[in-house]
Order: sequence, then structure tokens, then C-alpha cells
Amino acid sequence: MSMNPGETVHEKQLSDVQDVDDLHHFGYQQSLKRVLGPYGSFAIAFSMISITTGIFFLLPSLFGTSGGIGVALWLPCAAGVFLIVMVYSHLAARIPITGFAYQWNSRLISPHYGWFTGYTALVAFIAGATATAAALASVFVPDIWKSPTHTDTVIFICVTLAVAAVINVLSIKAVSAFNNWGVFFEIAGSVIAALMLIFGTLFFFKHDAGFSVLTSTVRTNHSSLWYGIVLSSLLPLYTFIGWEGAADLSEETLDPRATTPTAMIRANYVSVLASAIMIVGFLIAIPKGITAMLGQNKNDLVYIFQYQFGQVPSVILQVIVFIAIFSCVLANMVVATRLCFALARDKMLPASGVLGKVNDSTATPIASILLVLAVGIGINLLSAGITANVISIVSVAYYMIYLLTVGGAIYAYLSKKIPGRARITDFSLGRWFLPVAIVAILYVSAVIVVALAPQEGHVAGEYLLYTVLAGTAWYVFYLRSRISRRLAGVYREEVIQLEDAARK
Repeated sequence: MSMNPGETVHEKQLSDVQDVDDLHHFGYQQSLKRVLGPYGSFAIAFSMISITTGIFFLLPSLFGTSGGIGVALWLPCAAGVFLIVMVYSHLAARIPITGFAYQWNSRLISPHYGWFTGYTALVAFIAGATATAAALASVFVPDIWKSPTHTDTVIFICVTLAVAAVINVLSIKAVSAFNNWGVFFEIAGSVIAALMLIFGTLFFFKHDAGFSVLTSTVRTNHSSLWYGIVLSSLLPLYTFIGWEGAADLSEETLDPRATTPTAMIRANYVSVLASAIMIVGFLIAIPKGITAMLGQNKNDLVYIFQYQFGQVPSVILQVIVFIAIFSCVLANMVVATRLCFALARDKMLPASGVLGKVNDSTATPIASILLVLAVGIGINLLSAGITANVISIVSVAYYMIYLLTVGGAIYAYLSKKIPGRARITDFSLGRWFLPVAIVAILYVSAVIVVALAPQEGHVAGEYLLYTVLAGTAWYVFYLRSRISRRLAGVYREEVIQLEDAARK
């Protein structure tokens, strides 16, 4: 296969020639290595969602809000998220570039608008990696130390982040290999464990829960039930996020116009199905009642499984849970580093010359990886209260990105700025784009209100505001003038020159 004009030997070794040519069209040289196929891209999206992380870490909160009846919101909330997935898939098939929403909004609206989307996404992904490492610690630290201190937890989180960073530095192939197996074990292990509990509940277990728990309103919070049900909707809303990570790795994906949309869609419906089985299986198998479960010191789901099947099967489940949650840490870190790289490549960050460089040997942006690691560890080393407050912004920040991106897509559609499909087989909503996007943005707006309006969401809103103000200050005092002079952003002069050279 011959090389296209302007393509280097190094680029051809990194990627298929057609993918290189496609990237040249957008003004960039191929520097990352394309290794993600359909399953690898799906695995990144699924690991970012990580139903095991969400369910093992958040499910007990259901009994502080609405009781088991809150499970009824699982499918409606998932349906709303699926509308956002459709809009993202439409865009990913047209602008397959690392940096996803930053790139989409920069090109469809303006680089000024794109900065705020990209910056918010970067904050969400870095905080997400730290939050997932903290979730891993909450499940496993009590198994390592009998009476764990805050220092023990901090050490566990730092080591987790460091190991994830080392794997990220090695290669995207190493990340993908771990993720691929992690997803396999997560889906197979969690579903099999849940089916065992369902089968046992139907035919063998003797306890007070059973299927009646799914309509129970027993809860520790004695506020009104309707308020508790509204709060319980945050469980699925905070679980079904992160799938867009597949779009952020577009330049490491083979044929991303076709692969990425399918990966995001598939990751969502597999997550919905598997999580529904998990939730039902674990809830109906609660032994000795809800109060007894909440009063013991193990992770509640580990306690349920160990009580019903004994120590050895419980240990196997814990190994699967560990792999699944660590895969989520790994996926969050790789997505955060690629977004950092994408912003730095366009001169949007401090020290962009270093952060936007890809190592020739590993084909990974090592400086960006180290920055994400340093920020994650820095968050972790803050006092416990401040760390929890920073982590609390994760889910709200995700929905702010969805709001900015879907809103920008609606504007671009009405302005006829969204490019057409490169191939007739690429994903497209066609004439359904506008109605789907409008319902999606109404849904996202409602989620943000639900997340921020209650007292529980005020801290997240406050810390997110501080974060946005910091990004705004950088934009006002430095970045705005550089973007206007085309010294930064997707239309900076060197990108234009590269794009012109690629077209000749």
C-alpha cells in the first residue's frame, strides 16, 4: 500500500493509511498509535461507565433516599442518557478526533466555546479517575487493614493511580489489553453472580427480603417519599456516564467514524441490561433485612454474596470487582490524558509544548499522563473533606459537558454547520437529529437541576463553580487573545499550514 502525499513513514507504522489521510483532513499528523478495534473501543466505553463501580459504591445509598422502589427509575433514566449517546454518535461519525467534545464545539461553534467544553471535560475526567480510585479504596481497604485510617486510604488511592499511570505510559496496547479482559470478567462475573442470587432466591434462600424489596420504601431518610425518589434517580444518572471516552480515543481507533459510534451505543445497552440483572439479583437476596445489612462494616453487596454463598465464592467476586473498578480507573486516566494532549496540541494549556508531545517509543503522551497523575494525587492528599468535595463535582461536570455539547450541536444543526457523512454507512440520525437533540437537552437540564437543587448538591455546585472560575480566568487573561489571533485553538496558523500541505 502506497503512502499518501505528506504522510511520513512513522505515521504509516502508527496507523492505517486511510485513517492517517482522514486525520490530515482535520489538520493533524498521526502521532498516536491506532490499536483499538470494535471490541477495544467498546471496552473503553464500558469501563468508563463501569456498572460494577456504580452499583457497588452507590447502590446502598438507595436505602437512604427512597428504598428499593427507587429501582423503578433505572430504565427511564437510562433511556434519557441514550438520547445523549445518539447525538454524540452523530458527531463522532463526522469529526473523529481525539479531544471529542472540545474538537466538536471548537469546529462547529468556535474555539472560544470549545475551550470551556474541553476544560470542563478535563476536570471531570481527572476528578473521575481520583473518584474511582477512592471507590476502589472504599471497597477493599477494610480487607487490607482491620482498622484503616485516613492515611491508609490515601496510600491505597495513590498507589492505584500510580499503577494506572505506569500502564498508560507503557502503551495504549497495554491499556487496551487490560481493559479488554477486565470488561470480559466484569460482564461475565457480575451477571453470573447476580443470576446465582436470583436462582437462589427463587429456590433455596430463606430470608426476609425477596422480590418485595423492589417495592419497599424502607429507608433511613425520613423525609417525604417523593423527595427521596427524586434523589434516588441520581444513582442511575451517576452510573451511566463516561461512555464518551471511546470518542476521546478516536485517533487511537481503527476506522473511528464507524467504530466509535457503535462502541458507545453498544456499551450503553449492555450496561443497562447487565446492571438491571445485578441490581435485582443483589437486592432480592438481602439476608436478615435492610437494617442488618446497613449496620455491618463490609461493603453491602459483598456482605450479601458472602452470606449466601460463603467465603470462597465471595473472594472470587471481590477479585472480579477489583478488576472492574481498576479498569475504570485506567480508562478514566487514559481518557483524561488524551484530552489533555488534545488541548495542549492546540496550545490551549500552560506548558503546551511539553504536554502536547507524544513519546516516539511508546506512542503515548507521557507528560500529560504524569500531569493527570500529579493532579489526582494532589486531590487525594488534600484533607478528607476537601477531597470529597472535589470528587463530588464529577457527575455534575459530566452533565455540564453534555449540556454544552448537545446545545452546541443544536445551534450548529440550525446553522447548517454539521458536516455530512463521509460514507453512506456511517452512523447518522438524519432528520431525527433535531427532535432527539432537543429532548436530550431538556433531559440534561432536568438532571442538572435535580443534581444541584437539593442540599446534597450544593457542595458539588460550589466546587464546580470554583473550577469554572479558574478556567475562565485563564481564558480571559491569556487564552482569549491568543485564540483570536489564531495562535491557539483548532485554527491556529500551524494547523492551517499543515492542513493545506496535506491537501496538496
